[in-house]
Formats: sequence, C-alpha cells, structure tokens
Amino acid sequence: MINLGVIGYGVRVDMLMDPLFALPYDVKIKAITDTDPERVRMLMLKNGSDQQMHAMELDKIDALLRECKMNPDEITFYTDADEMLDKETLDGVILGTNCSTHAFFARKVLERNIPLFLEKPVAVELEDLKMLDECAKKTTAPVVVSFPLRVTALVQQVKKIIDSGIIGKVEHVQAFNDVPYGFVYFHDWYRDESVSHGLFLQKATHDIDVINYLVGEEPVKVCAMKSKQIYKGNKPAGLRCSECDEWETCMDSSYNITHTRNDTTRSDYCSFAVDTGNEDSGSMIVRYASGMHAVYSQNFFARKGAARRGARLYGYKGTVEFNFATDDVKIYDHMSDKVTTIKVNTPPGNHGGGDLVLMRNFIQLLLGKASGSVAPLEDGIKSALVCIKAKEAAEKDEYRFIDFR
Repeated sequence: MINLGVIGYGVRVDMLMDPLFALPYDVKIKAITDTDPERVRMLMLKNGSDQQMHAMELDKIDALLRECKMNPDEITFYTDADEMLDKETLDGVILGTNCSTHAFFARKVLERNIPLFLEKPVAVELEDLKMLDECAKKTTAPVVVSFPLRVTALVQQVKKIIDSGIIGKVEHVQAFNDVPYGFVYFHDWYRDESVSHGLFLQKATHDIDVINYLVGEEPVKVCAMKSKQIYKGNKPAGLRCSECDEWETCMDSSYNITHTRNDTTRSDYCSFAVDTGNEDSGSMIVRYASGMHAVYSQNFFARKGAARRGARLYGYKGTVEFNFATDDVKIYDHMSDKVTTIKVNTPPGNHGGGDLVLMRNFIQLLLGKASGSVAPLEDGIKSALVCIKAKEAAEKDEYRFIDFR
C-alpha cells in the first residue's frame, strides 16, 4: 500500500485523483492538511458547486474507483502541515496550496526527504526560488512538478521529430497561447495579483517549460512587455455580477458568460472593477545559450475559434509546428514542397492525458519502477525563473539576465 498525504486539497488536486486512482497500483490518500476540511470532504464526494466541478466530469468507472479508494471518513485531516508530516508515515506528498505558498510547504516536505508532487509555479518570488534550488541540491527525494503539457502525446511527438534531426537544430521559436477561458483570471481568485503574481507565472510557466524542454538549451536573458487594455475600469472594488445593474448588457457578466457565450464561469467578481489585477496580454523574448531566441505571446481575451496554443520551431532543414487547439503536428520541409501533417488524437480532459502520465511517473518513482522524474524540480525552477524575470523586465522596461541576482 502506498500512503500519500496532501497539503492543500483544492480543485486542481481533486482533478488529479481520477488519473491517480485509474492506475493499477494500491494507493491510498492517508492524510490531508487543509484549512477547510469540510470543503475538502464536499469536493471529494463531488457535492461541490457546479463552478467548483467545472473542470472535470467523471465517467462511471472513475466514480466507482473513487468510491472504493478515497473515502473521506478513512482519511485523517489536519490544519497544520508540520503536524501531519511529523505524525504520519507517508510515502509521498501532493502539494496543491495557493501559488504563493508552494515553496514554503515544499521546503517542509523536502527537508524531511519525502517524495513530492508539486504544483506549478514552484515559486512566485526570487528568494523562494533560491531556497528551492538549495533544497533540490540537498534532497534525495524525487520531485515531480505539475507540467502535464510536456508529457502529452502532442509534445512528445514534436520532441521525437526534433531529436531525429529532421528539421536540424532548433534555431528559432515562435510560441503562442490564446486562452479562450481567459476571463477566469479576472473573475476568480486569480484577479488578486498579490496572490497570482501575474499571468506570466500563472500561465506562461507551462509554455516556457515546453519550449525549454523541446530546445534543450539554457535560457540566459529575457525582455518582455505586458498590457492591460480590456479588463480594467472604475467599477467599485469587490463588486459581483449578481450585484451589478449591468449584468444583462455586460458580455463578461456571469449570466452572459454562461447563457449567451455558452462558457463556464467559476466566480462572479466584476472584471472591470478597480481591484481587478493581471495583464490581459503579454509577450517575452528569451535568448538561449547558443544565441538562438524564442518569442512567446499570450492573450486572455481571445475567444472561441480564436483559441490556439503551441509553437513553431525552426531549423535550417525544416520547421515543425504544433497546436493543441487543432491537435496536430505539421512538418514543413525547407528543401522541397513536402508538408507532413500528423493527427495526434489527444484524449479529452486531464490536460490531454498529461495528468495521467505525471501521476504514473510519481507512483512509479515511489515504487522504484522509474529511473527519474519526467518533470524534475530543476525544470520547474528554470521555468519560474524565466517568468519572474520576464515580469521584472516588463515592469522595469529592461532586459533581465535569467539568474538568481
């Protein structure tokens, strides 16, 4: 029996439970630390609100697996992480607290040399990243960072193409993320920028990790720019759509998001209030050790058919392009008219199957069946460092070296 602990059981951790329990291993959630145990019980039993449950729909098999393997009445609940870590004998810990406390709790786990599954971004402040870097050098416990995109079939196909040498060495990257559900970053808790620390860290950390993974080079310098052109205004702080007399005409009211746009809202804070944080678009240029560079841009007010996420990676012999929205990979031969399209048929849900790969790797590491982490802490630190430095670069209008200075 593999006994796991959880620190911070929210919607994201709950999304991981079904791929976890779909694995053919004897796994148990033995203990949970959370400030609101009753909310956790409701979430685990799928008695939460539709807004809480929007990200996942269980089929009958997963529901039966959950019923058999995760009974809240058999789990010990704590409100203090140190107490749980000291009292329980745990084979591993899943950490899903708010982003600003990831590094704080990760340190507690790693200092006890307990294997860790760590949500991204691994840290939101430079000092926390330095501390995690020191932990990474000292611990022998494996860490899997929640980077599901790098292990999807789509990205793995691109990695295989690049490693084969078909396009030659990657010498330039153009990457993009037009987020069709971008309104959640202004409606929900993310809107509090003191907690989210901006959307480079919240969103770009995934995409930068994929670029780093595919090019296989060290990022050394970054410049960036971000804008707030749409989600700004003079509505009162704390205003909710349900309290606003413009809910019928505002296309970003929770009513119109659900009933006119046919999207799923998660909360109903006003996106045009004076306390709405976060940029609604941002771009960065990253230089790598060889001198090649990557351009990355993200947008949070693109909608519907405008959605896309992926990149073009250019070599001398060819270009490879992938897009999660179209679920395909294209190879352009620079020496002929040949264009090859590969349809990947990515499974729906759970980050295109990436969550299942991550959970399998984590459990196999605990069992000694895996040689290493598919998303190690060092890569989580590297991605967060690029994003922190990009945020600094955008706010100071300066280049930033990608280091701990």
